[in-house]
Amino acid sequence: MHILIIPSWYKSITEPVLGTFFEEQARALMSAGHKVGIIYPQFSSVRSLFNKKDEIIDFYDDNGIPTYSLIHQTLIPKMRKLAYKMFSENVEKTYHSYAKKYGKPDLIHAHSIFHGGMAGHYIAKANILPFIITEHLTAYSTGGITHQEDIETAKHIFENADASIIVSENFKHDIEKVLSLPNTTFTVVHNMVADLFFKDLIQKKYNQQEEFIFFTNSFLLPRKNHKLLLDSFKYMTLKGINNIRLRIGGDGPLSNELKDYVNELALTDKVEFLGALSRPEVKKELDNCHSFVLTSTYETFGVVLIESLACGRPVVITDSGGPRDFIHNKNGITATAAAKDSFANAMIKMMEEYNTFDQNAISEECRNRFAEKKIEAEIEALYLKAINKHK
Repeated sequence: MHILIIPSWYKSITEPVLGTFFEEQARALMSAGHKVGIIYPQFSSVRSLFNKKDEIIDFYDDNGIPTYSLIHQTLIPKMRKLAYKMFSENVEKTYHSYAKKYGKPDLIHAHSIFHGGMAGHYIAKANILPFIITEHLTAYSTGGITHQEDIETAKHIFENADASIIVSENFKHDIEKVLSLPNTTFTVVHNMVADLFFKDLIQKKYNQQEEFIFFTNSFLLPRKNHKLLLDSFKYMTLKGINNIRLRIGGDGPLSNELKDYVNELALTDKVEFLGALSRPEVKKELDNCHSFVLTSTYETFGVVLIESLACGRPVVITDSGGPRDFIHNKNGITATAAAKDSFANAMIKMMEEYNTFDQNAISEECRNRFAEKKIEAEIEALYLKAINKHK
């Protein structure tokens, strides 16, 4: 099969780890023998709305994946219909550049309605192609999709796609409620974990004379709730637990604020900021830590969690929605509340019970549920079904 993937966000020179799981899914499809291409949008300033010179199509071959980036004007919320139409038309121009060089794809797979899904649906309809959409956007669950035109746009695309995929059961229920869709609209296909994270499983034991290392990795954004994690860490030290260390991977708009907050809490000797990490660097940090921690207010799924499980590392989390599909008492601890005392107590419990977790079993269960071949086969089955519908 020839699959064209249209994600709503993707890696770039300035953000090399953005949308990593889209690339990993593309490479898993390639490994299964499929031909894959990627078109993704980037947004420029509002002033370029009527300036065609500011629309730039950039092409590069990303280790075998032909990749087109369309730099497009920022969409103006008060001009939704016009902006969405112009955006979709411009992405279609990029599609024709792609198809001219690589041929017409058998299917378009877009990720998230806003805004790759809109363009993917438009292109598929205009060129009579099967169309599949996978939704990842947390805004449906956190009150961010409220404008009636957005609701109608999303509902129309989900109802008319050849398959609408959702990444967790909890997210499925949320989006069905927000958009008033029947429970038959979506098929749950979980995100995959890259094979890299299953390689060379390192068993890590803990004795109370050594430092217990917690690791977290995410964009430094408000919904990741890092201040709760730092407050919980401080709470532990005030209770006399000092043989602990927190390593924070990731970058983002809250970077400086969080570093200042660590200074304010007098935790500079226990908390380290690592910056944005490559995939091998994430693997190395997971191998070196005892437990992965995540304090998000909401996750549609939580790829970082299955990466941790693949490495055999038990996790400590807040109850953030999507992870309910796979976190249980054999592979992690869920804090009873999103409060510093509750999360600190969950981390303390992890330290106390750490050696009771079966790291081999944690990794093996993760492999059986989320390995590249397993998820690729589920996606491929939906592709074949969609293509057969169009014959």
